[in-house]
Amino acid sequence: MMAQYLALKAEAGDCLLFYRMGDFFELFFDDAKAAAQILDIALTSRGEHHGVPIPMCGVPAHSAEGYLARLIKAGCRVAIADQTETPEQAKKRGGSKALVARDIVRFVTAGTLTEEALLEPRRANVLAAVCELRGAIGIAASDISTGRMELEECAPERLGAALARLGASETVVPEGLESAPADAIARPARDFSSDAGEARLKKLHEVATLDGFGSFTRPMLAAAGGLIAYLDHVGRGSLPLLLPPLARTGEAHLAMDEATRASLEILVSSQGTRRGSLVEAVDRCVTGAGARQLAEDLSAPLTDSAAIEQRLALVQWLHDDPLLRANLRAVMRALPDLGRALGRVVAGRGSPRDLGQLRDGLGEARRIHDHLAARTDRPVLLDALLPSLTGHGALTDLYSRALVPSPPTERGQGGFIAEGYDAALDELRRISGDARRAIAALEASYRADTGIAALKIRHNGVLGYFVEVPAKHADALMAPDSGFTHRQTMAGAVRFNALALHEEASRIAQAGGHALAAEEAHFEDLTALAIKARHAIAATATGLARLDVAAGQAERAAEGGWCRPEIDAGRVLEIAGGRHPVVEAALAARGERFVANDCRLGAEDRLWLIGGPNMGGKSTFLRQNALIV
Repeated sequence: MMAQYLALKAEAGDCLLFYRMGDFFELFFDDAKAAAQILDIALTSRGEHHGVPIPMCGVPAHSAEGYLARLIKAGCRVAIADQTETPEQAKKRGGSKALVARDIVRFVTAGTLTEEALLEPRRANVLAAVCELRGAIGIAASDISTGRMELEECAPERLGAALARLGASETVVPEGLESAPADAIARPARDFSSDAGEARLKKLHEVATLDGFGSFTRPMLAAAGGLIAYLDHVGRGSLPLLLPPLARTGEAHLAMDEATRASLEILVSSQGTRRGSLVEAVDRCVTGAGARQLAEDLSAPLTDSAAIEQRLALVQWLHDDPLLRANLRAVMRALPDLGRALGRVVAGRGSPRDLGQLRDGLGEARRIHDHLAARTDRPVLLDALLPSLTGHGALTDLYSRALVPSPPTERGQGGFIAEGYDAALDELRRISGDARRAIAALEASYRADTGIAALKIRHNGVLGYFVEVPAKHADALMAPDSGFTHRQTMAGAVRFNALALHEEASRIAQAGGHALAAEEAHFEDLTALAIKARHAIAATATGLARLDVAAGQAERAAEGGWCRPEIDAGRVLEIAGGRHPVVEAALAARGERFVANDCRLGAEDRLWLIGGPNMGGKSTFLRQNALIV
């Protein structure tokens, strides 16, 4: 076994190796020491290596996600080595002493998470790839939990600002890149090929040319190649959801250097937390997707006045109709995270619950569409969003018939396909149910026949169904003509088998096995339909997020008495009664009031020189006006 472990550990490299042994993931050697310290779990030993005890620790497989979250937060990367065959298959392959085959099925890293328990609902989880080609920097960034992907080119001196905007959880670079961030992960330089990147994108999206997605430079495509190659590596050949790439150009968004971004505390405060930041002060979104969209908007403000006016018009429309806004927010508050549920399904990590979330989310999106489409005074941006909220009727109707109202998170035990969807499955369930009722009747019959009131029929994963009696009654069932066969003696009880019990247990096992197989087949079919519709579903998720942002900003404006700004093409800035949203919120929490102030800059008054004592509010005034702009 240790030889198998060491071979897998060599493949895992600097990642901690989770080695599956039965119901646990075990770690050995230095991995065990590191994990035990981070997770605060017992460090033991198992056997020896070169005469030295082997350090070991482990975590239950059923609760591994919680431990993985703590390890990832501590900066670790983890390789999951799972069993690729059952013990029975191993014995059939190589005899009674055959070692169960294992392989690394996935790498878990900070930028490649999709599991709900490992992600922050209101924060995007970005993976970035950076490379340099012909003196230009190429950047590819993706949040694989939702599939969004963007490509960018910038000058080397602008790399820091671009990475600060992205706030990536993980960055990969080619080996030898001098401008690489200190915490970047080096990958083979051959992965960052512009030709390979272009080919991978074409194959991924089944197109002959990328022209329909935008104009991409060679540095952009080289970075895309590195990103996709890394995702292919960590997913062991299985790629997550990746939507068509968007080309980000410098003209569309406000340029902001690292120092300015840090000083304005847009997404994180000077303490490195969301608390005390601009986004915390203005976020009134009721969905995680909306909160992530708002953070992206604040991080990269628009420069196109027409696009800005469209967003403002939608906010004002919702601001001016409090009842509509309240109803919309009430519906959206109950929405599942469509984008992330879709991401798990496409990545092969989906569950029946994820399919149920797609059903419920798409169904609610259709109802939101119908309600808003009935209004005749719709703003332009809403008209552009509405088509993305519908068009899933056939899929949601099918899912409604196929799935139970509240599908489970695990599919291994079945129970997620609704009654009436598959007549053959219903019959298998009936047979299994009849057998279970027969076993309950057998228990009563055995009690009556033996006179042992404490006799019970129990079940576990090793023995299956068995008869159990207290040890003091065991002799009565040991008699040759009792009809019972001894199976196991425990400290205070003895376990037996019986022919009738074995027959009913076989009926349950056979029917249950066929039922599980049928449900698994249905799950694969239902999943395939979601994957086929992934682009349309992702568009719905994006549309809902944009609506949530607009409704949330309308709510915040009503709450704070904010007004819609007027955009003037001239060289003028006029702010009357301006307030710093973060400082005002902090003062309000203490029962104090922020004193509003004005700022007027124009052709005749283009420069203000601000003086005053320390702590007099000079920097607050400067940041306040920068944030308002």
